Amino acid sequence: CEASPSGQVDESTLGELIMVQGMEERTMAWTDSYRMKRGNVLVTVNGFFGEEDFYELHKTAVAVLDPEDAGYSVDSMCIGGFLKKEGILLRTSSECPYDTCCFFYNEEELNEKDREKVNAWIDSIVACLHESRSK
Repeated sequence: CEASPSGQVDESTLGELIMVQGMEERTMAWTDSYRMKRGNVLVTVNGFFGEEDFYELHKTAVAVLDPEDAGYSVDSMCIGGFLKKEGILLRTSSECPYDTCCFFYNEEELNEKDREKVNAWIDSIVACLHESRSK
């Protein structure tokens, strides 16, 4: 995957995780979104956990978005990161409520067009993450 000027992802590249429980198969979305207090939106990346997956997520996000600024910091609890593109701040973390890697942003700071743009960016990054895992 590489940088896309619009940050858009081809819908045909989006998919689902297949979970096997006993003999039964069920599907799970690649991401789950949660609205938090004060306008924050948390988007968990299902199937990606911990430190090594965070570094893969960050590297992929930088490759896909080609942001003006990006970075991360490590502490004893988790890794927190950020990407800034077109003046929009998108944060990342290695430890979210369900121990998955995640993105989060404040939708109250964005207009409708920018919210759609951020969601398209996340979809593009996650599609690339899963594409790289399937190789």
